[in-house]
Parts: sequence; structure tokens; C-alpha cells
Amino acid sequence: MLLLFLGATLVASLTPGPVVLLTIAVSIRSGVGAALRAICGICVGSLSYLAVSLAGLLAAVVAHRAVFHAIQVLGALYLAYLGLRMLGSGMHAGERVDAGGRNFPRPFVDGLVTQLSNPKAILYWTALLPPFIDPIRPVAPQLLVLLAIGIAVDIVVLGAYALGAASVRRWMLRPQFQRWLSLTAGALFLIIGALLAFTTIAAFRGG
Repeated sequence: MLLLFLGATLVASLTPGPVVLLTIAVSIRSGVGAALRAICGICVGSLSYLAVSLAGLLAAVVAHRAVFHAIQVLGALYLAYLGLRMLGSGMHAGERVDAGGRNFPRPFVDGLVTQLSNPKAILYWTALLPPFIDPIRPVAPQLLVLLAIGIAVDIVVLGAYALGAASVRRWMLRPQFQRWLSLTAGALFLIIGALLAFTTIAAFRGG
């Protein structure tokens, strides 16, 4: 069962989503160190989900569609905010990619907020975990073990994304790439955030 859970978690972690996009963007714009701080924030967000899972609150959040859709919209707006911030810095053609991490001055906070407002993470804790819980045994120790596996997989996968993005970043230190990089990444964040917000609102009205 643990091997099955490991496989499912690996697939979920590899699937591109807000935290993967954030990790790649932070690594490219602010370096691997900043990306690792963002990953730490993401892991703290996962620990927060453990606390609310033990309290039985996540199931209640998913059961109330209005609350769940509100969280989705907040996550989309935060992605759009990050995109606007990157677009703003991209207007400065001479800005260096590694100039103090201006796009992500608080990578830990960005990672934490992105994970806490990530609908995929909520569904992970409510849909993926229950089949691997043995109701006969104490639930809390099982959740702790599954959490440790989930965080370990996230650290490895997101760390690989960060290193891969950093290897690309080394080729983009020349000024002619920097403006293009900021504008492209910022537009990508903004478009994904807007589409997520639009589809979430449409789904809520249609439901």
C-alpha cells in the first residue's frame, strides 16, 4: 500500500500545477537558494493541511462548494498577482536576473501562500489519502507517515524542477534574454491565474 501511495504521490507531484510553476519561476528569476526557500514554504503549507486533516476540517471545506470555490479563486488571484509583479519588473530592460531576487523578495511566503490556496493540495488530502488509511488502526500515526512520504516526494521533485530551471537560467544571464524572460513568465502566471479564476466562477454558477 505504501508503494502504491508513493507512486500516486509521485505522479501528483510531477504534474504541473501552481507550486511547480512557482518553483520554476523563482529558480529562474532568483536562483536555486530562493527556490529552496519557496519549497520550504510549500512544505509548511502541507504541514498545515495535516493539522486541519486531523481536525476533520478539510472534508467540510470540500463539502461546501462555495468555500472550496472561494479558495480556488483566491489561489488564482494570487497567481495573477505574481504575474503582474513579474511583468512590472520585466519593463526594466536592463534588470539582471540575479539582482537581489526582486521578483520574489519573499520566496518562503510565496511558497506558503501558493500551497495554502492550491486546490490541488486540498483534493490531495481529501481524495488521495483516505484509501490508504486503515480505519482499524489509529489515524494520526498513519497520517504522519503519509505526510512524511508526501513531503519527501515534493522536496525531491520540486528540487529537481528548481535545478533544471537553474541550468536554463545560466544561459539567460545576457541582457537580451532578461526582459523576455520576465515578460514571458509574468504573462504565463497572469494567464493561468485568470483562466483558473474564470473557469472556477463559471463552474460555480453552472452548478
